[in-house]
Amino acid sequence: MILGLILVAASTLVALLAVRQRFRRLAARPRQPGTTRPAPRDAPLPRLLAGALAQHPGLNGIHSLFDPLDALAARLELTQAAVSSIDVQYYIWHRDTAGLMLLGALCDAAARGVRVRLLLDDNSTAGLDDTLAHFAAHPNVELRLFNPFPMRRGRSLGYVLDFARLNRRMHNKAMIFDASLAIIGGRNIGDDYFNDFSSGMYMDMDIAAAGPVVSEVSAQFDAYWASPLAVPSAHVLRALPPHRARSLTRTRAATLARPQATAYRAALAQARYLARFDRPDAGFLWAKADLVVDPPAKAEGRARDRDLLWPYLLHALGRPQREMDLISGYLVPTRAGVRALARIAAGGVRVRVMTNSLALNDVGIVHAGYAHRRKPLLRAGVRLFEYAGERPRPPGQKLDLLGRHRKGTSPFSRNKLHAKVFSVDRARVFIGSFNFDPRSLWLNTELGVVIHSPELATDLAEAFGTTRAYVLSLEGGHALRWTLHHANRPDEVFTREPGATRGQRVFVALASWLPIEWML
Repeated sequence: MILGLILVAASTLVALLAVRQRFRRLAARPRQPGTTRPAPRDAPLPRLLAGALAQHPGLNGIHSLFDPLDALAARLELTQAAVSSIDVQYYIWHRDTAGLMLLGALCDAAARGVRVRLLLDDNSTAGLDDTLAHFAAHPNVELRLFNPFPMRRGRSLGYVLDFARLNRRMHNKAMIFDASLAIIGGRNIGDDYFNDFSSGMYMDMDIAAAGPVVSEVSAQFDAYWASPLAVPSAHVLRALPPHRARSLTRTRAATLARPQATAYRAALAQARYLARFDRPDAGFLWAKADLVVDPPAKAEGRARDRDLLWPYLLHALGRPQREMDLISGYLVPTRAGVRALARIAAGGVRVRVMTNSLALNDVGIVHAGYAHRRKPLLRAGVRLFEYAGERPRPPGQKLDLLGRHRKGTSPFSRNKLHAKVFSVDRARVFIGSFNFDPRSLWLNTELGVVIHSPELATDLAEAFGTTRAYVLSLEGGHALRWTLHHANRPDEVFTREPGATRGQRVFVALASWLPIEWML
């Protein structure tokens, strides 16, 4: 018995050392660092932006991308307009209609001579090796996988053998077109983030930005591209034999020929994102913007605390004087976060926090990290809202450029909340990938921008009042109550997690006792 245990332990140790050694060999292989490639001044995007940028020196043009179809249309049309370079950095990329459409557009751009660099975190690429290898085989395409799994099958075993490294991920989300315009925010790539036909639709937010902040986004991309953790795909993925490449091409064509995809493309064609640049100010909101980003060394566990995103974000947002709104789909405030929010509320600042209700949270273990902090937050004077999901909207109803339904309802009307937005004093707004949780603080790398815009901050603050959400309160100082307000009928009051099953409630109650808050 003892001998068997010793043999198992020895075998596990040998496997662990082999996996770590294989990754070290991958990380040590030579690669070109790569730098941003700007487009000529007479290229379409620089030419479209030149006049408006000249009229607003030192400021950034901001387009708010609340509407999901607008958000994908912007990516597709800007990909089609680029002539020099497209740099792409994402945490998740699904092999569905939206994902395949955007991959196809990138391949088309590469065929025109555009240099395409895709940096993709490897945590969510299971089952995508053939698709990614096929993409990387195109001329002018470079693909790197961030913090890759050396074992392409049995990834869960990789976590067991090298957990400390693989538990750290690149959560950044950005696209940069001709070094002239960048899209950053909370969305990954997939139907759930863009497609009204998706049953799992997320409410999310991105921005498109032109101006000085674009060079900062490009610089952080180059830093991540040169990181030892950004491994060229050829070092990880097997080359596809011709018959597999042909099969993938047929599968992609069949997916994009489905009626749902046809309707999707028709809706995108009506979005006409680039047409907005015909306006004298290019349709932008003009504002100062500060990029906040974690260094790539954070993913190696080597970054100093003072170099992380969080202190820069606090500095850029400034100390709240009147009000602070925080929206995070995956909220884990921790004891330290509760104290920090309580101190702000004690200073007379109105603090409002919105996250998913348990029924809508697709990561139940994260809700467990939030649920047992609700009572302390409410007692400290923090106002809590839990997103209640989609209210049906009339067919064809669109959002305006700031995300508001034209008939006055809220932009936040999807099945799940995924946005990460902070607003301070109706003056400054953070939009990006950073959740208010320990994983964003200490484990994952994050990216976002603080926009100094009273107009945008006010719109987001007012959205709290029109969002379909449960308002939490304490009955008798200890019993939680959820109230859903209605305009034309009596309010609904719930004494248990509304819409959640008994199994969900039991799971959250038990999971809240586990000592895993540090990694949520």
